[in-house]
Amino acid sequence: MSVFFRVAAVVECVSLVALLVNLATVHLPVITSLGGPTHGLAYLVVVVVALRDPAASRAAKARAFVPGIGGMLVLRAAAPARPGARA
Repeated sequence: MSVFFRVAAVVECVSLVALLVNLATVHLPVITSLGGPTHGLAYLVVVVVALRDPAASRAAKARAFVPGIGGMLVLRAAAPARPGARA
């Protein structure tokens, strides 16, 4: 996967965490108004890039639709197996 996809996946995950922490604590409207669109755009980028990647499997493309962590799931599925790693 490209660096662009990796950045979008991290932004998607971090923005979701920020939104949930904001919701559970102080609920500042400025965080919601900035974090919501940021998370939404990152989610759309993850889905579109995963769907357009010819090397991505059908399972990886389906994982991209999981909100919040879909990008990380796709990255994990696309990562090459490490020698000696447990399955």
